[in-house]
Amino acid sequence: MRSVGCVVVGGGPAGLAAARTAARHGVRVLLVDENAELGGQYYRQMPDSFHAPGDAKPGEESAEGRRLIDEVRALGVELRLGAVVWGIFDQRIVALATRDETERIGAETLILAPGAYDRPVPFPGWTLPGVVTAGGAQNLMKGYRVLPGRRVLIAGSGPLLLVVAHYLLRGGAQVVAVCEASPMRRIWRFAHRMLPHLNFVQQGYHYRREIKAAGVRLLTGHVIRRALGSTEVTGAVVSRCDDQWGPVGDTETHFDADTVVVGYGFVSSLELSRLAGCDHRYDAELGGYVPVRNREMESTVPGVFVVGDGAGVAGSAVALLEGHLAGLVVANRQGHLLGRDYAREASRARGRLLHLTGFRRVMDELYRFGPGLYTLAEDQTTLCRCEEVAVADALEAARDGASHVNEVKAWTRVGMGRCQGRMCGPALAHLIAYTTGKPVTEAGVFTPRPPAKPVPLAALARETR
Repeated sequence: MRSVGCVVVGGGPAGLAAARTAARHGVRVLLVDENAELGGQYYRQMPDSFHAPGDAKPGEESAEGRRLIDEVRALGVELRLGAVVWGIFDQRIVALATRDETERIGAETLILAPGAYDRPVPFPGWTLPGVVTAGGAQNLMKGYRVLPGRRVLIAGSGPLLLVVAHYLLRGGAQVVAVCEASPMRRIWRFAHRMLPHLNFVQQGYHYRREIKAAGVRLLTGHVIRRALGSTEVTGAVVSRCDDQWGPVGDTETHFDADTVVVGYGFVSSLELSRLAGCDHRYDAELGGYVPVRNREMESTVPGVFVVGDGAGVAGSAVALLEGHLAGLVVANRQGHLLGRDYAREASRARGRLLHLTGFRRVMDELYRFGPGLYTLAEDQTTLCRCEEVAVADALEAARDGASHVNEVKAWTRVGMGRCQGRMCGPALAHLIAYTTGKPVTEAGVFTPRPPAKPVPLAALARETR
């Protein structure tokens, strides 16, 4: 087993920034990403094998990402693409696998930048073809120049809704409505706190003006109620919602659509930080767990850093700075960046982070997660897509005494499928909380076990030889 100075897991903004900074100061860095291309979700790059029309120019984010990727390559960072990190063991031993082989690598320091994924929200019709997440729709358009549909309803919460609408309109789709769960009164209440961050406000205003000019209906205080159709989406129903994002009766509006884009925020990918033994805490505003970190981005496990959206969703600007700061700390501890040089660079990074943290807090409060979303599901709504477990089955287990997600898992097989509970775990915890009347934190999370993601048995078999 070989060892390297620093293993960075994740090739999005945070991971790229960490690798660039550490390598620039002399640290030997290995960057691992499960995708074939670097960039993550935000810097999504079009595959080299894919050819788009000449007028399909890459977005500003893709071009910015390409410059960062080129810089990382030029610094000599070792890359392992198409490799899944499936386990983290004692003494920061990282187990990774490709389609054909597995490898274990010792890391003097480990920087986790796993990113986040769209929050899954079960509602009637959510398994129909034509229902896609906001992140998935954005990836299709940014990475492949493919529209998810032609007549699209967007429902969710947060600024990403406007970004997705922008890409859809630019690609020629018809957006019938954008339904934001947060009410307008909350948006106005936080308006004055956004003034120190005018660049972000102006960008949002530009998107909003463009969308309204296209004749798109902008509804605030509304949530998706159901997707319509038997074999595919033919329409959708939305309704007003209360402050907890629960649906309000007799307020439904019907839209004809062939696609429903749903984006109620993101959930940090915590599988690796939990396997590494890091402590986590529940953040009610984000509606999920996040790793406990110090001001240097280090977790409660010495030598293990967690940066970017995998430590609490805050956007690309924060992710870049957190990755940069972690890279500085690693370079300092390994003797490559010392004294005043380190103090100056680290202080500058922390100052910029502090400024952005103010905007992040405003966004977290403005789009504070509403657990009432999980009352959208009906008894026969599918909860666990992998194992085809209905909401009624999980509720019955909770009423019969199962008070933890692991207990419901053992009784019903919910969370035992290929996604390993990523798509059903958050919803299950809230359903248990509603049924038992206990805090969602008592419902817990599924116990993490390797492999963190599906790995070919052939690859594991070769490791045991």
